Amino acid sequence: MFKLANLLNYLGIRIQNYAYILDNPTYLKVRNGGCGTLYRLLNKDWFHRQQIQTVLDVGTNEGQFIKTALALLPNTNIYGFEPNPEAVKKLENTHWDSSRVSILPIACGSRKTQLQLNISKFSPASSLLNMQKRHNDEFPGTETDKEIIVEVDRIDNIVPSLNLVHDPLLLKIDVQGFELEVLAGAIGIFNQTPVIVCEINLAELYQNQCTLESLVTFMRQHQYRIVDIGNPIRSYHTQEVLYLDLAFLKEDF
Repeated sequence: MFKLANLLNYLGIRIQNYAYILDNPTYLKVRNGGCGTLYRLLNKDWFHRQQIQTVLDVGTNEGQFIKTALALLPNTNIYGFEPNPEAVKKLENTHWDSSRVSILPIACGSRKTQLQLNISKFSPASSLLNMQKRHNDEFPGTETDKEIIVEVDRIDNIVPSLNLVHDPLLLKIDVQGFELEVLAGAIGIFNQTPVIVCEINLAELYQNQCTLESLVTFMRQHQYRIVDIGNPIRSYHTQEVLYLDLAFLKEDF
């Protein structure tokens, strides 16, 4: 009976996915190397009403969200911020089917400085913070492979040079626990940014990581409210939520 229930559940999910593709054909563009969860999170009326013109992708990694943004917003300018030289090389060698994609080889934080980047054996898990044992237990094979020193700067120091002063911005952040530092360095562009999407860890995966409570408090202080949540990633062992994506909308933008 248990196996039958699992099979029926699996078939139900597959049918729902096919129905979603029929209603949203551009979803096919993100199924190979994109981020389906973020596509589904943002492919809503509340998001499209913001008329986003420029995407700031902080923690670009290998371009998963760039593919997603191009599917959702094909006419926007996209700037990817990525400090890992190996990932930057892959990004620069990728054909994006768009001249609107630019890659900036830098990390984002609350001040201009240099910091150690801990590069994981699994590139998306790389972080400016040290990985906790819990991360390795949940995701074997993600241990730190090497450390390098990278340049860090505030987003609101960088954006003025990109001539985006009058553009509505989408700020996407996926930085493995460093979220609050990135946001603190972006305060100067909040008046241009109606939507912020941020991955947040609920489990303690990195040392001194941003917490859900501190993130929500910070966003409320700057007149952002949670408008939607992405599908959470759960522990294989306990089924508790490890991390998820939150979408914030600026009030009275």
